[in-house]
Amino acid sequence: MSRAVQIAVQGIRIRLGRSLVTVSGVVLGIAFLMSNVAGQLISSSLAREKETRQIVTLMEALVRSEVGAASGKTLGIAVFGAMNRTEHLFLNRLSAMPFETIRITGGKCPRGIPCAPQDVGAGTYLLVVLGQDESAPVALDDLTRGMARVGLLDSVEARTYENRKPDGVKRELLFGKETVEQMARMQAQADQARFRTIWVAVISLFVTIISISNALLMSVTERIREIGTMKCLGALSAFIRRMFLIESAFIGFAGSVAGMLLGSLIPILIYGWMFGFDLLFRELSYARLAASCAGCVVVGTLLSMVAAIYPANFAARMVPASALRSNV
Repeated sequence: MSRAVQIAVQGIRIRLGRSLVTVSGVVLGIAFLMSNVAGQLISSSLAREKETRQIVTLMEALVRSEVGAASGKTLGIAVFGAMNRTEHLFLNRLSAMPFETIRITGGKCPRGIPCAPQDVGAGTYLLVVLGQDESAPVALDDLTRGMARVGLLDSVEARTYENRKPDGVKRELLFGKETVEQMARMQAQADQARFRTIWVAVISLFVTIISISNALLMSVTERIREIGTMKCLGALSAFIRRMFLIESAFIGFAGSVAGMLLGSLIPILIYGWMFGFDLLFRELSYARLAASCAGCVVVGTLLSMVAAIYPANFAARMVPASALRSNV
């Protein structure tokens, strides 16, 4: 075994250029596999945040459809109790919209006086109700008094308005049929994208196997006389086969480690830029990531050895006399 390892390492060093090309094929294949695995892992870790942002996007779209052009219009926001993260993100989106005035309970009205809940709707085009307090019914008449147009969007389905729902009040922000259908469509699209990604990763691994096998076959062709000489000196077919399998294992391990590092770094940078590195590193499961990295290295090494089986058998079956007569 030690002699086979020595000859395999020497073969890689002598044919360093060809070995690097083979390693690059392994790097690309494993990097693509690892990027998909790490991407799915990070995506599942950030599933709650992604769902929150999808809901906020739907909420913003509903506001835009209700208001149309926000310029020159007044938006009222009534807050009852503490807001959750979804409502905080939604409030940030609303603040970035080009409303002429955004009036919030607890803040200051245009005249500089504190806004009570019954004052927030005066002159507004749309009223948004936020907050998680459901302990007391909200006086709808007080909220909507003086509104330029009676339109109300609520973020809490269970909130009661003195058991009344007058015409013009819309509460289908997250609970309407269209919103549910849109969320289902988004989930179906995510599942289809996941299936396509897995299929492409499998194809890339097959391409990697073929490239490794082809490179090792070329290596066998270049070393026909060398193999014939070793057989004449007493090398058994099992030794020749072991030598090529060890060489492919070294190439596969080196390429898998490099591909694993590259494939892990890419999704971390992408999701970190999208969601923030603090949130990413706080939610990420490091144990699952380490297991995925180790698994990709093992898979890459094993696939490289599988790809070397045919070239190794081809070299092992070579007749010494025929090999020595070859001019390759």
